[in-house]
Amino acid sequence: MSIKPLIALLPLCVLAACGGGSDSSSTSTGSSSGSSVSGYTVAGRMSVASNVDADGDTNDANASSVSNNTLSSAQTIPNPAIVGGHVNVAGQGNSGSTRTSGDVSDFYTVNLQSGQLITLFIAEVTQSSVDLDLYLYNSTGQIIDASVNQGLNESLYSSSSGQYFIEVRAESGGSNYVLSLSQNISGNSDASERGARLSDDFNVGEFIVELDQNNTLSAQSSVNTLSSMGLQTQSFDTTRRMLFTEDESTLSNLSTDDTTCDQFAEQSLCDKYKTLMQLKDLQQRSDVASASPNYLLHELRVPNDSFYDYQWHYKLINVPQAWDATLGSSNVIVAVVDSGVLLNHPDLRTELVSGYDFISNTTTAKDGNGIDSNPDDPGNKEGRTGTSNFHGTHVAGTIGAATNNGVGVAGVGWLTRIMPLRVLGRGGSGSEYDAEQAIRFAAGLNNDSGTVPAQRADIINLSLGGSSISTGFSTAIAQARAQGVVIVAAAGNDGSSTPTYPASLDGVISVSAVGISKKLAYYSNYGTGIDVAAPGGDKTTADLDGDGRADLVASTFGDDSSNSIEFTYYYQQGTSMAAPHVSGVIALMKAVNPNLTPDDIDSLISSGRITDDIGSSGRDNQFGYGLINAYKAVTVAASTAGSSSSAQTSAAALVVSPTSLNFGSTTTSATLNLYNGGGGTVTVTDLSDDGGDVITVTAQTVDSNGLGSYLVTLNRSSLAAGTYSATIVIRSSTNTVRVPIILQVVAQTQTSSGGDAGYQYVLLVDPDTLETVQEARATASNGVYSYRFTGVSAGQYQIIAGTDADNDNLICDSGEACASYLSLDNPSTITVNGSMSLADFATTFNVNFLTINSADETAGFEGYSRLSSDNTKQVQQ
Repeated sequence: MSIKPLIALLPLCVLAACGGGSDSSSTSTGSSSGSSVSGYTVAGRMSVASNVDADGDTNDANASSVSNNTLSSAQTIPNPAIVGGHVNVAGQGNSGSTRTSGDVSDFYTVNLQSGQLITLFIAEVTQSSVDLDLYLYNSTGQIIDASVNQGLNESLYSSSSGQYFIEVRAESGGSNYVLSLSQNISGNSDASERGARLSDDFNVGEFIVELDQNNTLSAQSSVNTLSSMGLQTQSFDTTRRMLFTEDESTLSNLSTDDTTCDQFAEQSLCDKYKTLMQLKDLQQRSDVASASPNYLLHELRVPNDSFYDYQWHYKLINVPQAWDATLGSSNVIVAVVDSGVLLNHPDLRTELVSGYDFISNTTTAKDGNGIDSNPDDPGNKEGRTGTSNFHGTHVAGTIGAATNNGVGVAGVGWLTRIMPLRVLGRGGSGSEYDAEQAIRFAAGLNNDSGTVPAQRADIINLSLGGSSISTGFSTAIAQARAQGVVIVAAAGNDGSSTPTYPASLDGVISVSAVGISKKLAYYSNYGTGIDVAAPGGDKTTADLDGDGRADLVASTFGDDSSNSIEFTYYYQQGTSMAAPHVSGVIALMKAVNPNLTPDDIDSLISSGRITDDIGSSGRDNQFGYGLINAYKAVTVAASTAGSSSSAQTSAAALVVSPTSLNFGSTTTSATLNLYNGGGGTVTVTDLSDDGGDVITVTAQTVDSNGLGSYLVTLNRSSLAAGTYSATIVIRSSTNTVRVPIILQVVAQTQTSSGGDAGYQYVLLVDPDTLETVQEARATASNGVYSYRFTGVSAGQYQIIAGTDADNDNLICDSGEACASYLSLDNPSTITVNGSMSLADFATTFNVNFLTINSADETAGFEGYSRLSSDNTKQVQQ
């Protein structure tokens, strides 16, 4: 049997870039095929959403600089917003524009609505030498709140509507960052997750301290040292947490560094600030295991899974309603045939059954051997720079991350078990033969491991694919189906109708991807082979729901940029992310009806009984038989199982998607989808809004009960410049749903209403050697970057683009913009045999979630190298 490559639909490459090139020009370093001056021209455009903005003065030595270092020079930003930037104290960080003089503070001015969330994601948050803090000022320039923690991302809320100033301040070191302004969709978060704020309720001058029992200093010596700092305790048991207090005179003498008390709106805020700065000093002591304020307790609603509120993709397909019927079953197993899984990830380790590593090529495997019983993902990055994609870990988290455990993300199936099977290694690639062995193992068939699992899988998820596959692979698919195994695969990310395999094989459920607006994602394949659609995310919709995050799929992840693996959560997009939604839903179906066969599932999909028809009536080439609906799927599965089913019928309820709308400064319309999230009947009785003539809601495709799609349009003509909010209220026979709206009106004097993702380096890359052939540079004009490569030799290439705010010669670091044609999750390979103009693709800033590991630290995300062979920048003058 021939061995053909299967390429993960989320590869991540380490790119060696050339230097050089000024705006709209390019520089060539040559390629394996040899450049020719008389070659072809490759040109295109990259778009950025209007809510994306960039810090005016980063450390990038090539980018122009506009200072925003003071209140008087504060940079105006949109709302909602995603802003990428960089700050550093003098003498810290990489060599660049701001290293010598420092860029300690970045100030921004913005009109906020009451209760909006301001979040500062810090790229180097795990580095003890780096400390960035977040300050909020009122319209007169007085500090009214601050988040001043060490080793945590910072966040604040606006207390009322009006003009504010926001400061990002480097207390030590230097780092990229992303500042996010969003609607508050999840309530005030737990301080144990996000650190202390001035606005928190705590006792001034009081600290709860736990001493490090393993420190070389004795506990009593530590107490004496703290006493010399003015901290007293009445506790005598040094083996547990102790309350330390400082008297008023000690507190009044505490330094506020460069921040004086007259900068605060109230004296009490200054006292609280001193307490928090003292707290930071305590937390950095080697003899202190933990230190926190002495909070005043109130009854608070605390979301369980920290990032569940950002998992819009579950609400889009009625997963929460399905959970009212079933949480899944530990007897249902989904095999994830992929890059392996991070077996010790805290949101996955309790959800796994034994798997296998089927990578037979030791070079590809990257774990030092051939096939073995350890499917842990060692990462697939090349060299010591960059990071691995941990593709299988992201896929597995969507299917069955530990849910309702107070950590990270939720999975579609709370109780579903994951069988990790590793077939993708170096470069995100693997072979057809290895994938076939994994499928055989999952189905309980004989295979090269010489063993079979104690219990075969019920579903196999294949978020991988290639342009061709041998006919013999179909035999393995048919044999697995004969064992009762349902097989689900990603349709591909080429944005074309070209078939991808194994998704296009008979007996495989092929899944296309939609974004938050239920439209086909720009990267998703389509065509006659598509069976069903599911959420895969779409970067081009920016932040439609206004939650301060790109509209991508959130799941479990890993970060090995520091050359040791840390456990994280991250956003991705792709049909690789869509397929596990379908696998997870089928697992819920099998939980209530274990007797369902692959033919049963096929029949239910083709009948439209478990999907929502979101395209042309009946089957179409974009969405197949429709968007998977988890509640319908579980209800139908239970009804076919008879009275023995464990599923419960969910009460009728009106559900609206998206749950909130962000119109930014340029969007003029959006679609709301209304549907019944339970059993029985729901009738829409009234639909109103408080937006006056600004908001119009028009029925588009609606049934006799008022359910269906509604178009929401805006007319900003009567509004002055500023940020506005409104609410659409939809009443039904069962419940009332409120959809918050936020929008911005820019001043007529503003010359550009487009977004700006900073100074971009656009790389033309040889996909085989990963060498950069040319580098172009571009700045935004009305939300669009134009790039052009000249003298390009005939051949195949990929295009990667990003910023370098910290001037470390790496684009796509955490906190920097990053994009690829057509999708970063699966860079498309273009064939150049003549001059060509490419389709647009989108960019935004790169944000990583908090890391969870044994030290409860956080991690950044390293990117693509833009170093030339002699390790210096080659700048074309």
